[in-house]
Amino acid sequence: MLALRPVLVALASAVLALAAAARAQDGVAPPVEKPDFEKVDFETQIRPLFRDHCLKCHGPDKLKGDLRLDLRRFAIRGDGEDPIVPGKPDESLLIELISLPADDPDVMPGEGEKLSAEQVALLERWIAEGADWPAAGDAAIEEREARRKQRENIELPALDESEAAREKRAIEAVHALGGLAQRVAANTIAVDVNLSLLGGKADDAALAALDGLQPTLVWLNLARSAVTDAGLARLKDFPNLRRLNLANTAIGDAGLAHVASLAQLEYLNLYGTKVGDAGLVHLAGLARLEKLYLWQSAVTADAAKALHDKLPGARIDLGREAEAMLEAAAKAKAEEDARRQQAAEPFNAMCPVSGKDVDKTVFSDFEGKRVGFCCTKCKAKFDADPAAFKEKLGAAK
Repeated sequence: MLALRPVLVALASAVLALAAAARAQDGVAPPVEKPDFEKVDFETQIRPLFRDHCLKCHGPDKLKGDLRLDLRRFAIRGDGEDPIVPGKPDESLLIELISLPADDPDVMPGEGEKLSAEQVALLERWIAEGADWPAAGDAAIEEREARRKQRENIELPALDESEAAREKRAIEAVHALGGLAQRVAANTIAVDVNLSLLGGKADDAALAALDGLQPTLVWLNLARSAVTDAGLARLKDFPNLRRLNLANTAIGDAGLAHVASLAQLEYLNLYGTKVGDAGLVHLAGLARLEKLYLWQSAVTADAAKALHDKLPGARIDLGREAEAMLEAAAKAKAEEDARRQQAAEPFNAMCPVSGKDVDKTVFSDFEGKRVGFCCTKCKAKFDADPAAFKEKLGAAK
């Protein structure tokens, strides 16, 4: 298996380079693919692999086989038994485990599909280059994990009688619109409001129904609504908002200026909006932001990277990683189909028995080669005594 790794690395490098070139036509570099001459980037290429395929069993919530891959200090311990040995992929337990057969009980990942040859090759290349693992990203993740544990039970100050009455009226107003308003959980007064099913009815004026939820509104879904940039000015009055969904709305850069004041915001969905690079500038101060979705927005990869540099603990999803992986898979399949087609063709042009042109539909496999014949009679003669025609095969090419 180890002998195959250089081949896999070469194949994966070609696939990755082609996918990157295709995406470059759009003026955007996909987050995973990089040319061979560029060093593998941990934050954009390796951490996403760990997150999507490894951390369910080897992260902060589960430690299978005493292997943890969310933080460098666990994966590269320096104790002689490291899962990852910088510069030495062949000595790294991680590479051994992800390269095992699918039916091996120790294969990683233990659930779901095996990593592709391209993904294995990328990990090998990263380790061979020294397994660079920046500390900044880990620090942000540890801080985020600490916050996650703290907020498992969302704690908000108790409401006085007047506040409780105003909150009750607001919840009734949301219901009257046809929206949903409910507690996030039984053990908290935090409120979740969803107006996404109202479509155009959920406009700027409809946001007035939220008045009274200022102390307790933590999740707000305005996807597919008619809310405008100006309407988002109301959000400044809801300091405890953690999640905000603005997907498929007309919100643009100006609207994000109002989002900038939401210091507790952890999740922001801007899928299918008009937000561009200028709008991201307003988000740079959201230190608690963990997930930002920008699919089908006007944001470029350069602007997304610039924001990630300021918020290294945030997952900023442009929606292009999946596209790039599909392109790579399609390219690999095309190459495999071509290889199989080539293997299916007889290697010789002339029949070794008669010396006539071969009929590609009449053949026999001999010593790892496909030998073509002009007719079934010649094939039968060859099959009866291949050695008698072996010398002629050289001249029949």
